Amino acid sequence: MSVRTFLLLLVLAVWLPAVAGFALLARSTYLRETDDARHGIERFAESLNTLVEVELDRRMAIASTLSASRTLLDGDFGRFHDEASAAMQDTGNWVVVVDRHQQRLNTRAPFDRYTPITRPSAPFVTDAPRVFFSERSLLTHEPVLVAYAPVRGGGPVVYNVGVSFSPAVVQGLIAKVPPFTSLASVLNDEQFIIARSRDPKKWVGRQASPEIQQRARAGVGSFGETVTLDGVPSLTYVSPPNRHGWNVVLALPRASLAESARRLTAQTLAAAGALLLIGLGLAVLLARKVGKPIVALQDSAALLGRDQVPEVLATGVRELDDVSRALALAGQRSHEATLTLQKEVARAVDQARQAQAALLEGQKREAIGRLTGGLAHDFNNLLQTISTGLHIVDRHTAAEVPHRRFLEAAMRATGKAADLVKQMMTFGRTQPLKPQPVDLLNFVLQTQELTRKAVGERVQLTAEIEPGLPRVLVDPAQLELALLNLIFNARDAMPDGGAIGITARVATAQESAALPGTGYVSLQVRDNGSGMTPETRERAFDPYFTTKPVGAGTGLGLAQVLAFARQSNGDARLDSVVGEGTCVTLLLPFTDLVEAGATPGATTRLDGRSLRILMIEDDSLVSSVVVPALREGGHEVMHCISADQAQAVLRSRTDFDVLFTDVVMPGALSGLDLVEWARAHVPAMAAVVATGYNTQQTRADVRELRKPYGLDDLLDALQQAVQGTVQERASGQGATGAAAGDGSGA
Repeated sequence: MSVRTFLLLLVLAVWLPAVAGFALLARSTYLRETDDARHGIERFAESLNTLVEVELDRRMAIASTLSASRTLLDGDFGRFHDEASAAMQDTGNWVVVVDRHQQRLNTRAPFDRYTPITRPSAPFVTDAPRVFFSERSLLTHEPVLVAYAPVRGGGPVVYNVGVSFSPAVVQGLIAKVPPFTSLASVLNDEQFIIARSRDPKKWVGRQASPEIQQRARAGVGSFGETVTLDGVPSLTYVSPPNRHGWNVVLALPRASLAESARRLTAQTLAAAGALLLIGLGLAVLLARKVGKPIVALQDSAALLGRDQVPEVLATGVRELDDVSRALALAGQRSHEATLTLQKEVARAVDQARQAQAALLEGQKREAIGRLTGGLAHDFNNLLQTISTGLHIVDRHTAAEVPHRRFLEAAMRATGKAADLVKQMMTFGRTQPLKPQPVDLLNFVLQTQELTRKAVGERVQLTAEIEPGLPRVLVDPAQLELALLNLIFNARDAMPDGGAIGITARVATAQESAALPGTGYVSLQVRDNGSGMTPETRERAFDPYFTTKPVGAGTGLGLAQVLAFARQSNGDARLDSVVGEGTCVTLLLPFTDLVEAGATPGATTRLDGRSLRILMIEDDSLVSSVVVPALREGGHEVMHCISADQAQAVLRSRTDFDVLFTDVVMPGALSGLDLVEWARAHVPAMAAVVATGYNTQQTRADVRELRKPYGLDDLLDALQQAVQGTVQERASGQGATGAAAGDGSGA
């Protein structure tokens, strides 16, 4: 397979999942839009039906009020005509008085010139008021709505008072609700169309289709696929009836939903096409860049096969240049002697294979973090040697020696170098998380040198930590990485410079209301950079989402911050305004525990007895200073260079008080493996481990020292480990004796 073919297949392998993702996104968006459209239809229908109910209630209330008029009960229709006309002035409504057979009064006509009109099969109410629809009013012969109320005078109901109004009143209600693209209709309790948003003059007074009538009578809101009276296939919604039995019908054309699907499909195809073109373009560029040096290398190999000396190439690719130099060297040596030609060619071919293997190996290198951790391990061994040597010299140097300040400066520099190595290991550690109490004030002060270098000279970095702030229970390394990620993001948001502020305070109850614990600290990193748009802010914590140019960001910074906060039983929140800046808040649980090394017992020297120590250290420089220092402290020390050697010693000798071992060393066993074996075979022996880089979880009952450790810290750790083992054995024997006593008593 050629390089070009391989790159094209790689592009397709990346492109196909992306297309599938685009399709799923388009499908999800279409379903969401359809669901939003349904909810919008329901809200529209509810609003319109409420307005219709209010209008009907108003007319029925007027009709009920007029039906109780004393002039009407006394039979004085003339005075009632005047009262009703005055009440209906400028309302667009008019009043009628009817009996079962005639319309006796109508305020749209003068009383003295009005002749009662016969009412064939007209509605008449005797109990509750009700609104009726008529296609032709008796006076104007136009469609009309009448709210009838009975006139009760103590005997049978003889008259009804009706408040008449035009269906145009209901028609006008459609325009009062928010505009909507669907067709809206209002049906009365007999399923007649009273108002319609399209062609009302044509359809008002017509009954709805049988399917719509059936759904309206069901009394519940429902969606269904129907065809409107004017022949448009639609998604139709029939609202629940209002208090008067009226319904609202909304019909959303299927074509509008299909248009949404077509739009999303077109967007998906466009995005997939653009992604494919970009990928193919990059594949062509890379094929040209990589293919040309390989072709040149093939030409050099061909020259060598023809017994010619090829030139040394400068391709810009280290592994290919190595191969080129190897081929040139093989060509030169092939001309030195005919007898050694076969041997030199084989050597050149072998060198070419090694260079190609190096090229493949370079593509499979481990993450930079593991490399950093390995370097830190070796550097910690060097610092351990220097630190222990300086401590020994310090013990034998009087305080008034003139050059003592140089010794103290060297010791401080060693401590600072150790801190720098720890900060470097933050980026490369794959060690288990170890939550512990952290004082944010000390933490920010200790990391300020690294953070100030990170932001550069054009950015002002300030910190404001609330006095007496409780300690937070987190993994310090992960906290440092999260803080650096936030500072890097803030710095990148201010290419022309600006200000970054770090603040810490106790979180309010409102801020931590949604979290499981009871006490939290709010750690904020704020900048005055460019800020984020709402769309970017919504996705800022998503893994692999970044607004930075290609190669400038991975999109994992804020994702790590959120994951760290939530794994610490806290949370991370973001607030950003375009043009004003960004503020990220970490809510971290605080604890009453004291920081490791902060108690008086951690700093008080333990003057214990002389110990028999089995020390395992493969680094000769470290052992060359630590072993004499322990012996000078009055201890008996046996030194082994591997855990395998120490295991062999322990099989024949078990009188050691404490095992002091490094973690990473050559051989079949690591230091932690040896500790586990010793726990099973020599349980009376205490254990202390020292490490500069450890990816394994240390036992909880084993004291761990971080290189470079101080000599006093080592001596204290050995004494504490031995004392702890003695106390553990005494406690176990006491429990066993108590159990035996209970048994004999029984």
